[in-house]
Amino acid sequence: MKSNVKLLVVLSLLLTAVATAQVKNTSGRIKDALPVGINLTDAKVVEIRDDGGRVVLRGTFSNFAARLVSNDTAAKAKGLAEIEIEKSGAATKHEIEVAVENLPALATFKLVVDGKEVATFTTSKAGKRALKYTRKDQ
Repeated sequence: MKSNVKLLVVLSLLLTAVATAQVKNTSGRIKDALPVGINLTDAKVVEIRDDGGRVVLRGTFSNFAARLVSNDTAAKAKGLAEIEIEKSGAATKHEIEVAVENLPALATFKLVVDGKEVATFTTSKAGKRALKYTRKDQ
């Protein structure tokens, strides 16, 4: 069990590095607190929605990661979402990292997990954004 957790952590770090490299530092990373009520332990679906509430990107979590793809086959928008859950004594750290690219420039979107809004964000001039939301429960 312990080796499986270590393997998941290593895989998560590797996927994070790849996502970060794809988005690059020029897009600006948003770091903020994960809202209470967002349960990452059992998370199934992650979505990026536009101002009108339409799903622009969607992914299903498998092994704590989800590739974000568009239903529009002509769209080049894509992304990656990752979940990390760490237990340390009685405390549990919940974290979600999302990187998106090829979205409309300077547009506003919502990050949604299992139908619950996590955050609202605006893309860069290049149509990219990296997001990281963390919460530590005691």
